[in-house]
Amino acid sequence: MRTTLDLPDNLFKKAKLQAVHEGVALKEVVTRALERGLGGDRTPVDAQRRARAKNLFASLDKARNTKPVGRLNRAKLYDRPVLRGH
Repeated sequence: MRTTLDLPDNLFKKAKLQAVHEGVALKEVVTRALERGLGGDRTPVDAQRRARAKNLFASLDKARNTKPVGRLNRAKLYDRPVLRGH
């Protein structure tokens, strides 16, 4: 449901900063705050963060390079000869 709220500037700024810090929409922060205040039941923020972190690390594990590259030097890294004496 859509509605319009008139919030004090300082409260809006706090909510917006929290949303940015958590990487969620402002709607999510406001919804959680209202549910907490009204006694609603939602998944705690920490559990949501753990779930996101678990998904991120699972994706990183899938993308991990399993074949070692070995030791690299500048010439190998940039695939060009290193000019000496310049």
